[in-house]
Amino acid sequence: MKVFKVGSNVYTRCEVVGMEWLVQDVLCFSCFLPTTYNFLWFYLKAAKVGVEVENLAKYLAVISLLDHKRLCFWPSTVAAGLVILASLVSNNDSSCQWVMETHVRTKNDDLPECTQILEWLVKYA
Repeated sequence: MKVFKVGSNVYTRCEVVGMEWLVQDVLCFSCFLPTTYNFLWFYLKAAKVGVEVENLAKYLAVISLLDHKRLCFWPSTVAAGLVILASLVSNNDSSCQWVMETHVRTKNDDLPECTQILEWLVKYA
């Protein structure tokens, strides 16, 4: 049996599972499911872009739902790739750099591959 240490108290596995159930019950089992759209605001803020790029990134996010290839990437990676593409279409190269520097802090650096896969969206922009 595992023992979990939370703060100065020690809880058994059963107590932790019981607390998890209580939290789920209070939340009516409605937990937050992260999507690409949830991460867009973060990368748009990091890129310091205008309304035009923001709207374009949101539009590209909607269109990206048509492609199953993006499903192999984390939603945050897809959001970063969409902001980069929207910035490139709007000739805002400095914003791309901010997004790449912000996203590079994550463990998997598959942003270049993700951006390349999402590149087909640009012809619909």
